[in-house]
Amino acid sequence: MNKKLDSNELALWSQFVHELTGISLNEEKEYLIRERFHGLLKKYKCSNYSHLYFMAREPDRNDIREDLIDQITTKETSFFRDSAPFEALRKVVFPRLLEQCRKSGEKRKLKIWSAACSTGQEAYSIAMILHEMGVSAQEYHITATDISRMAIDAARLGSYNRFEVERGVPPALLERFFIVDSKSWQVKDFLKQSLTFQQIFLHRPFMLPDRFDLIVCRNVAIYFSPKPREELFSKIFRHLHPEGYLLIGSTETLGDLSNLFRETQLESRVVFLQANGKQAPTA
Repeated sequence: MNKKLDSNELALWSQFVHELTGISLNEEKEYLIRERFHGLLKKYKCSNYSHLYFMAREPDRNDIREDLIDQITTKETSFFRDSAPFEALRKVVFPRLLEQCRKSGEKRKLKIWSAACSTGQEAYSIAMILHEMGVSAQEYHITATDISRMAIDAARLGSYNRFEVERGVPPALLERFFIVDSKSWQVKDFLKQSLTFQQIFLHRPFMLPDRFDLIVCRNVAIYFSPKPREELFSKIFRHLHPEGYLLIGSTETLGDLSNLFRETQLESRVVFLQANGKQAPTA
């Protein structure tokens, strides 16, 4: 049942996964398709991976396609993951951005986009930092998006198990921002007040209504091939406030679009990007 895909099957699946998610899979990642989709064979009563593929291609089988997206995307996340960027946000980035927002004539809200929020830990971590800094819910808004509808549903619910919260949330913050029962830790409503969650496909054309002071898009572009990666950063550039900051993964690069951004060293080992004021190429 779980035998290796032949070259034709692999080509079909690789193209389909790319259409669904923008993720590029080469022959060395063939095992991922078998491992991640194996459980769906039983769920949809498919005799093999080709059967599953052709069922998923049927126009009315969005349920299967959503499951494929959820299974193939990596949802490794935690509260305050890689603590250094969050410390840089607390000590440098947010004080600068809040000053810009508060000195503007309309005292506008600080606008933040968590572009690949997974099950919500990143977005809630950012919100906790702002509240710890004394920023009220009326002074900021976080738009949190992800390709996986199931991840977004979980993020919106904001309920986590013991391992998930103890992995990254200090005890003092647990008491302030979570309600605990016998089975889970639930994010308190006041922390959710200034967050919205929605499904967005970063590899497809999309439009968000805002330009953001901070965009966090970590560990997404590493799964894209060069051209889709450049298209992604072009779209991000157009959604970034001229004086805003972009945070990407520590191992990620901008490719040929590095001229659109300049690096800003904040704290040790932490680099944020800011717009260079140039015009992004059309997608």
